[in-house]
Amino acid sequence: MDTDDDIPDDFEWFDGWCEAHFYLLEQKNYPALVECCEQRLKRDPDDPYAVEALAQAYILNGQPQSTLDLVTPYYEHEPDHPLYQVCVLDALVAMGRGINDFAWRSPPDVLRISDGVLDECHRFLKPKRKPRTVSELYTNFLIKAYLLFSEEELLAELAKDDRFVVRNRHEGILTEVSVARKRTGRQAEGLHPPP
Repeated sequence: MDTDDDIPDDFEWFDGWCEAHFYLLEQKNYPALVECCEQRLKRDPDDPYAVEALAQAYILNGQPQSTLDLVTPYYEHEPDHPLYQVCVLDALVAMGRGINDFAWRSPPDVLRISDGVLDECHRFLKPKRKPRTVSELYTNFLIKAYLLFSEEELLAELAKDDRFVVRNRHEGILTEVSVARKRTGRQAEGLHPPP
């Protein structure tokens, strides 16, 4: 039976684990990160976040097959859990395999960069007057599906499309995107209306 005395120990242990996890990620010490995450999962094998942490550590350490081996039983037990689906997808991508190279109960939603993605960005931005960050556009897709493109790849496609204006791309600050507005006849000629 847990007592109040056990709670600070659990909290202190987890707090220490978080610090170690963050430090090892920063140092890119992936073998030690795997060991750190294995300790967490051993301590709480039913915690999906512990499974996710170890799965990601395996991928960072160049062991995507270990991720599949770890996550598959959890996925089979709870196939609709989004963390398990993402871990499997991350492993497949890291292995250079296709999305259909896994026995899905029901395939997750996956989105590739396409004209449809750019069209959706245009629909989102068109009624807005202020520019939006690329991160905001990317997040709008991220909540809908697993993305097979990065924020940087989305930015590159937006910059090539003349429907969009990209600001601050190389200035080290938040890159903003807006819809290119059509200029009226006088504006296009460089003339301004009289005051």
